[in-house]
Amino acid sequence: MNNIRYNEDDFKGFVEDLISSGRIEDKEAGIAKYMIDNGYESLSEKQKYVFDQMIKDNTVEECQRCGVDIPWCEMLEALYNGGLCNYCQHVKEKMDAE
Repeated sequence: MNNIRYNEDDFKGFVEDLISSGRIEDKEAGIAKYMIDNGYESLSEKQKYVFDQMIKDNTVEECQRCGVDIPWCEMLEALYNGGLCNYCQHVKEKMDAE
């Protein structure tokens, strides 16, 4: 995951959701909370490494069906639904219902 995406508007909301979801360990959550309060650039190199790895382990870069970047606001759901954006998940559910 390119850390340029960390500047997107809904990134901090994703990190907050990630903390509250219980998907990350306490050390990672502490670094994530610090990043939310102080920004990514305030992290030490070691903290950036841990943070970047945590983000990498908890993201889907693109939709497995249509190939678009998954927005941060859809990221947790994409982790649980097999890597689909909301639109493709909706289409899949409609096709499964038929």
